[in-house]
Amino acid sequence: MREQTVSFTGHRPEKIVSPFVENSEEVNAIKLELHNAILRAVDDGYTTFLSGMAMGVDIWAGEIVLGLKRQFKNLRFVAVVPFPQQANTWPQEWRIRYRNLLEKSDDVVMISQTYNTDSFFERNRYLIDHSSRLIAVYNQEKKGGTAYTVRYARQQEVAIDLIAI
Repeated sequence: MREQTVSFTGHRPEKIVSPFVENSEEVNAIKLELHNAILRAVDDGYTTFLSGMAMGVDIWAGEIVLGLKRQFKNLRFVAVVPFPQQANTWPQEWRIRYRNLLEKSDDVVMISQTYNTDSFFERNRYLIDHSSRLIAVYNQEKKGGTAYTVRYARQQEVAIDLIAI
């Protein structure tokens, strides 16, 4: 299964463009690159897509995969949630999108039943440990969850499709 599985990582919206505007030219360009990277993965035989369900790239990627499921019936979308309360403090629009993805997921993996200081890192390791390809929207920062996930993917020799911002 791992050989047909892709995971996603990327920055929160405000790290992608500030101030964040969902339909800005920059965000639309990133979404298009993300869409194209997912299509390349499908063309390469990947059928399962794992999302860590964070605001920004993870949510966008999930929405794209769900949209592509109408065309590619064999695709599976798996939500990998670090802990049940992940989205509780998010803005309403993001919480709605998050819940919509959870409802339409083919599977939900809950990493921990409660928050702990390693919840997000455990989620990120799960993503890499269960995939053979990573699609990363990454600004080359040395710190943070996206940097950690890209580093871990390199250590685990997981292929990386990098969308540089």
